[in-house]
Amino acid sequence: MHVLIAIAFKSLFIAGLTLGLLTLMKHRSAAERSWVAHIGLLALIIMAFAPIVTPSWNVEAPALMGRAPAAEAAVQGSPRIDSAASAPVASISAARSLPDVQTGARPSLSTVATVTALYAVPAAILLFITFLALARLIALRARADVLVDGHWLSALARAQRRMGFKHGTALLTSNELSSPISWGLMRPVILLNERAVEASDEAEAIIAHELAHVARMDWVKLLLARVATALFWFNPFVWVLAREAHQLREEAADDAVLAADIVDTDYAQLLVGVARHECPGLLLGAHGVAPSRSSLARRVARVLDGKSVRGPVARSFAIGVFVGALLIAAPLTALNLTPGGGSKKSPALGEAAVDVSKPYYEASETATDLPHIIASGVSTSVETVKAAVAADKADAARDASGEAVAASLADADRVRTHALADAAKATRQAQNAVRVKVLSDGRIDQIIEMKAAGVEPGYVYAMRVVQPRLRNVGAANFAGMRSIGVTPQFARDLAAAGFNNLDASQLSEARAVGLTGDYAKALAQAGVPLDLRDYVQLRAVGVPVSFVQSIRRSGHSASNPDKIVEMWAVGVRPHDLRGVPSPPPPPAPPPADPDDDPDGG
Repeated sequence: MHVLIAIAFKSLFIAGLTLGLLTLMKHRSAAERSWVAHIGLLALIIMAFAPIVTPSWNVEAPALMGRAPAAEAAVQGSPRIDSAASAPVASISAARSLPDVQTGARPSLSTVATVTALYAVPAAILLFITFLALARLIALRARADVLVDGHWLSALARAQRRMGFKHGTALLTSNELSSPISWGLMRPVILLNERAVEASDEAEAIIAHELAHVARMDWVKLLLARVATALFWFNPFVWVLAREAHQLREEAADDAVLAADIVDTDYAQLLVGVARHECPGLLLGAHGVAPSRSSLARRVARVLDGKSVRGPVARSFAIGVFVGALLIAAPLTALNLTPGGGSKKSPALGEAAVDVSKPYYEASETATDLPHIIASGVSTSVETVKAAVAADKADAARDASGEAVAASLADADRVRTHALADAAKATRQAQNAVRVKVLSDGRIDQIIEMKAAGVEPGYVYAMRVVQPRLRNVGAANFAGMRSIGVTPQFARDLAAAGFNNLDASQLSEARAVGLTGDYAKALAQAGVPLDLRDYVQLRAVGVPVSFVQSIRRSGHSASNPDKIVEMWAVGVRPHDLRGVPSPPPPPAPPPADPDDDPDGG
C-alpha cells in the first residue's frame, strides 16, 4: 500500500514539474518545449520500472502521530510484574486478563488484491487499446496501394532533400481514412486518402508535415505518451502533460512546414479545410495533418504569428534537459519512504532473563508470535508470554501510525488533485468558449485575410489613432488599405495637412493617386481650398505644386481647382506664367471738379 502511494506522489511531482517548466518556457520554440514534455513522460515510465532493477533508498518518514489513544489506555491500565517468582497460575491469569488492544490492522491479502485490481484493470484496458491501434496500422498498410503519382513523388523527394532525411519512406493511398497520416520508425509510412491525392496543390504542405513527424520520430513519442497515461491513468497531471506533448508535436511539425518555404496563409487554409476530416486518434496510433477541433484555433493563430520562435532543438539544450531530468529522477526513483517510529531490538528467545522491573509492554517489540513460541518448545514462562503479547501490540500501534501518515498524505494528494483538476477543467471550458466564439464569428477567415495583406495588430491600432473614423472599420477594409500601401505614416502626414477624419475609401483613393501630405500642405499654402476630392483630382491629372504657385504669383486666383485643371489640360505650364505680369488694379475715379458742377454757381 505504501509503495502505491509513493509512486502516485512521485508521478504527481514529475508531471507537475514538467508542466511548470513548459509554462515558464512558453516563449521558446515548439521543438524545445516538445523535447521537455517527452523527457518528462520518459521519466515517468522509468520511475515505474526502475525499482525492479535499481537499489532502493529507504528514508524514514517523520512520525506524524504518536501512540493511539487506545494503546495508551491499555498501557496505563496494565499490571506490572514485580517478581519473577510470582505464582504461575496467577501470572497466567493476569496475562489472560489483558485488554485486547487493536490500534491498527495490517492490510489483509484481500485488501491488497482489491487495490491492485482497481489499478491494473484500467491500465490493462488502455494498453490493450494501444495494441489495437497498432494492429489497425498494420492492417491499413497491408490493404493500402502504392502511390505512383509523379507530382506526389516529386514533392516527397524535395521534402526529404530539404530536411536531410535519407531513409526510404513508403507513400501509400487508402480509402479507409479521411485525412493523411504517418507512422513508423525504421520503415516509415505516409498514408494518403483519395481527397488528399486529388488536391495536388497541397502536396508540398502535406508531405512536409508528415515527413516532419517521421524525421523527428514522433511516432515513438506518441507511443511513449500512451504508455505513460496507461500506467498513471489515475494522475490528471499525466493526462494534461500527454495532451500538451501531442499539441507540441503538431506545432513543431507546423514549424518544419513553414521552414520548407510553404506560405503561412496557404498552410493555415489547409488546416482549416482538413479540420473537419479529423481521424479518431484513440484507435489510430499515428499522426495526421488534420488538427483536432480543440487545437485548431491555437495552431492557426501560431502559424499566422510571424513573431513565434520556430527554431529546432539545439544539441546543448537537449543534452542539458536530459541530464537535468536524470539528476532529478534518479534519486526520486530510488527514494522509498518508510513509516516513522523507532524500534528497539528485543532480546533473543534463548536469553535466560527478561527484565521484569519494567512493565510487560516494554519488555520486547519484535518477539515472535505466541503460537510459534509454544510450537518451538521454548519455555513459556509468564514473562515470555507477556513479552510476546506486548510485541504484537507494539507492532499494531506502529502499523496504525504508519497507515495514519499514509492516509494523511493520500488525503492531501487527493485535495490537491481535485483542485488542479477543477482548474484544468475551468481552463478548458474557457478555451472552448473562446474557440467557439472565434469559429462562429468566422474570424479565422478574417485573420487569414488580414495576415495575407500584412495587417498586424500594431497597424490597426496606429491607423485608428491617427484617423478616428477607422475605429468601426472591419478587417476587410484594413486589408484593402494595407494592400495598396496605406501606412500609418501616410495617414499621419495627411492628418498633419488638415485631413484628420478620413475613412478607408478616402485614404485608399488618396494613396492610389499618389497624394502625399507634403503635396497637400503645399496646395493649401498656395491658396487651394482644403478639399480632399479637389486635391485628389489635381494629383490625378499630374498638376505640380509649382504650377499652382506660378498661377498665384501671376496674380490669378488659385481657389478654383477646376480652373487649374483646365489650364493644365490645355497645355499651360509654369514657365508660361513666369513673364505674365499681374493685372493692374482698376484705376481710381478722378476727384470731382467744383467748376463742373451744374448746380454750382
